[in-house]
Amino acid sequence: MMISFVIPFHNEEKNAKPNILRIINHSKKNKWIFEVIAVDDRSTDKTPVILDDLAKKYKEIKPLFRKKDFKEKGNTMGITLMEGTKKAKGDIVIWTMGDLADDPATFTKIVNKLNSGYQIVFGSRYMRGGNSGNLDKLKAFLSSSGTRLAGILFGIKVHDITNAFRGFKKSVLKKITLESSGFSISPEFAIKAHLIGVKLGEVPTKYSNRVEGVSSFKLFKMTRSYLVLYFKLFLKHKVLKKKVSLV
Repeated sequence: MMISFVIPFHNEEKNAKPNILRIINHSKKNKWIFEVIAVDDRSTDKTPVILDDLAKKYKEIKPLFRKKDFKEKGNTMGITLMEGTKKAKGDIVIWTMGDLADDPATFTKIVNKLNSGYQIVFGSRYMRGGNSGNLDKLKAFLSSSGTRLAGILFGIKVHDITNAFRGFKKSVLKKITLESSGFSISPEFAIKAHLIGVKLGEVPTKYSNRVEGVSSFKLFKMTRSYLVLYFKLFLKHKVLKKKVSLV
């Protein structure tokens, strides 16, 4: 079994090296077969150079450099994650952020849960044992509310689908198509997988707000994109249910 870590980086020159090194150390400690797909998303700082240098030292690191596309507008985390995932060779893919926000101790919990029969496992800040750490209270409220709303609309039982930190069997992506280009890819993935019967699980994780650099987190834009996504998926789901009931 191979594990592929997919990490999006955008202007993370202070965080890129320590982030990747701790993933390598954790994986080797657990004796995993693994690779690190480090995706640079059009950084203007030294992030690409750092990733290139690390790749020369560690065979497990496979950098991918996204070029600037003038057609793209706003946040492109979704595009970045999907480009990295398409390159991943692992049976299991773990999405983890480039800003050191995710607790590496959670990697083992995710892998163990996936090996017990789940197909997607979320790192949850809001379940028992989880912790949103030093996340801004408004951000924590809005992100947890996004998951609660998904529970009401779609019946999802897990506690944190707005957090991109998760592991999944790569085979799941053969069953669904993800379209969100930005942050909305996180709930989109969870909702679409749930609606086709994919087995969702979760493990507690501790979140740490960024250590270095300036966040590109656009809170209200992100919230609006979630609401638009939920509205579209809910309408589509209702229409499909109606068609099925008429057959």
